[in-house]
Amino acid sequence: MDVNADPNVIPFIDIMLVLLIIFMIAAPISSVDIQVDMPSSKIMPSQRPPRPTWVSVNMGDGGIRVFVMNDEVPITNLGQATYEAVQENTPLIRNDDFEVKDQRIYIRADGQIAYRHVVRVMNELQNRGFSKIGFVAEDRRR
Repeated sequence: MDVNADPNVIPFIDIMLVLLIIFMIAAPISSVDIQVDMPSSKIMPSQRPPRPTWVSVNMGDGGIRVFVMNDEVPITNLGQATYEAVQENTPLIRNDDFEVKDQRIYIRADGQIAYRHVVRVMNELQNRGFSKIGFVAEDRRR
């Protein structure tokens, strides 16, 4: 007697056909034809959160390099460049200084860079009035 290693798919096909029939019968039942006049909502839909503003810091050949979003900027112009990037990322925001400076700024720094350079970037941002600054770390769980 020879041994057959092929799986028996007949029970699988039978189960799939039974499930198909059950779903074909249950689908029309789930649709309701009763008309109901629902009250209108007075709540305004929530606005999309603003696009995050990134400041990246890494070491270059001549010292530290600072990027706001994807544009390299000198560290002395970091505050103004970040302010303009926040205004561009949040078009619904008023031109009021308080609301623009209230947005969160994310700092991504190279792991090999000295912490004093990151603190200098934070100081430049704080000098421009940004107080909500967050750090981004690499997710190593993968």
